[in-house]
Amino acid sequence: MKNWKISDLKSYALSKNIPIIQDDALNFIKNYIQNNNITSILEIGTAYGYSAVSFSSETTHVDTIERDAVRYEEALEWISLLDANVTLYAEDALTFDGLDSTYDLIFIDAAKSQYETLFKKYSALLNPGGSIICDNINFHNLKIETVKNRSTKGLLKKLEKFKTFLRENDTFVTTFLDIGDGLTVSKLK
Repeated sequence: MKNWKISDLKSYALSKNIPIIQDDALNFIKNYIQNNNITSILEIGTAYGYSAVSFSSETTHVDTIERDAVRYEEALEWISLLDANVTLYAEDALTFDGLDSTYDLIFIDAAKSQYETLFKKYSALLNPGGSIICDNINFHNLKIETVKNRSTKGLLKKLEKFKTFLRENDTFVTTFLDIGDGLTVSKLK
């Protein structure tokens, strides 16, 4: 019987062209979890479960939501193989209302065009002093004025609107970081 490791999941996801969190962003978040004594995490957007499994430990539980049935099944298998402290929900995060927990950290890595909606919806589940981290906020450093594709232009406009929402939000203090493909850390005041 093979002794599965997180590196096996990483290799497998990459071989299937499944986007996963960049190493420097992952390391930043893992340090953030440790330095802030985070024990409960909600992840929105599981894919194959690489970040959820990476964030979890004996003392840190991760609830994660994935709407794609194929990705859900893959993640379920990897969570089991790696015996991770992760609960996976096969749901659309935009319409799901089945969580009755609160969290120290919420990690959003789902449909970029829905970041603001997801942020607003799930911030209600944040513990006092908790944080929301969003990944891919720089979206490959593409610039609206140089992109030809209309849907990509629209996505970039929504991300800019979301960044403005974060800057103007009185409930959170947000830090913008050029780590990985761009991270925001929004700490509840």
